[in-house]
Amino acid sequence: MEKKLVGIHTGPETYLDHLGVLCSLLDIPLWVTEEKTFTCAKKYYPQLKIVYKDYLELSLEYLTQNCDAILESGHYWAIELIPLFEQFFRKKMRIIYCPHGNSDKGHSLQKPLRKDISLVYGQHMIDLLKQTGSLDQLSQYIETGNYRYNFYRQHQTFYDRFIPQVNRNKKTILYAPTWADGENPSSFFESCGQLIEEMEPDFNLLIKLHPFLEAYHPAEMHQMIQQYPSAHFLIEFPPIYPLLNLSDAYIGDFSSIGYDYLAFNRPMFFSHQSPLSPCGTLIPKNVHYGKFLRDHWNQDHLFETRQNAYTYAFGQEKLPLEIQQDIQKALSQDRTSWIL
Repeated sequence: MEKKLVGIHTGPETYLDHLGVLCSLLDIPLWVTEEKTFTCAKKYYPQLKIVYKDYLELSLEYLTQNCDAILESGHYWAIELIPLFEQFFRKKMRIIYCPHGNSDKGHSLQKPLRKDISLVYGQHMIDLLKQTGSLDQLSQYIETGNYRYNFYRQHQTFYDRFIPQVNRNKKTILYAPTWADGENPSSFFESCGQLIEEMEPDFNLLIKLHPFLEAYHPAEMHQMIQQYPSAHFLIEFPPIYPLLNLSDAYIGDFSSIGYDYLAFNRPMFFSHQSPLSPCGTLIPKNVHYGKFLRDHWNQDHLFETRQNAYTYAFGQEKLPLEIQQDIQKALSQDRTSWIL
C-alpha cells in the first residue's frame, strides 16, 4: 500500500519554487502555515493542491491520523518529531527533505544532520553531503535532476506573464545577491548601489532580493530601495526560471540561483570567488561595473565549462513519474526506530 505523502511549508515564500513545485509534480497536497504564503501560492502556483493550516492544527495526533510521510524543506523541525511519533503513537513517520537550492553557502559551518530520506539534485549535492559527513546520517537519498526547470518549461506561457516589462532592445542583467551567513558575505550591501549607479544605459538591470535580506537586514534593504526608486527590485517573487530565461547575463555571489542559471549557458559574473565562479568572470574590486560588464561580455570560451558544471550539479533529467516511483520505493523500505 502506498504511503500517504503531504508537503508542509513553514519557510519563506521562495520555498514554493522548490517544495511547491515538487508537490505539484507529485500531485500531493501542500499545507502552508502562513496566510501570506498561501496567497502567494494561489497566485504563482495555481497547479498546487494548496491548503492553509494553522500551526495549532498541526498537532502530532493530527499528523499521525492524516499522513504517513512528510515532504518538507526545514533542516530541523520535522526530523526532531520522529521519536515523538514513535513514542506516543507507535508510528514510524517518514520525513523527506526537499532542498531549496544548491548554493555554496555555509558548508564549512554545517554539522552532520540526521535525516531520514533526502532528495538531491545530482552528484554535486551528493559530494557536499559527503564532505560534511551528512551522507552517513541519511537512511536514503533520491536523485531528482532539475525538476524545477522542467516545470517552468511545461508552464512557460503562464509564468512568462509575470516577468517584468523591460526594453527588449537592451540586454537584461539579473543581479541576485544572497544573504550574509557566518561563513560567506552578501555582495548586496557593498555592491548594489554602485551597480545601479554605474550600469550602462543600454542595459536593463533586475535585482532579485533574497528573503533573508529583508528578514535580517530590513532597515538597510529598504533604505537601498528608497535611495534608488527607479531601480527594478524584485521582492516576493518566488518563480526564478522566468527571470533567468529573460536575462542575458547573471551577476551573483554565493547564491543557488547561479546554479539554476547554468541551464541557459549565458554570461555569468561573480563578485566573490566561489566554487561556481570559474563558470563566469570574477569582478575585481574598484572597477566601473558597466564598463567591466561590457568589456567582458563575451564568454564563449566558458561554454563547455558551464555545460559540465550543470551536468555535475543536476545530473540527468527525470520525469515526475520516475521521481514519484523512487519516493514510494524509498518509503516502502523500513527503517529502525530512532532515538535522537
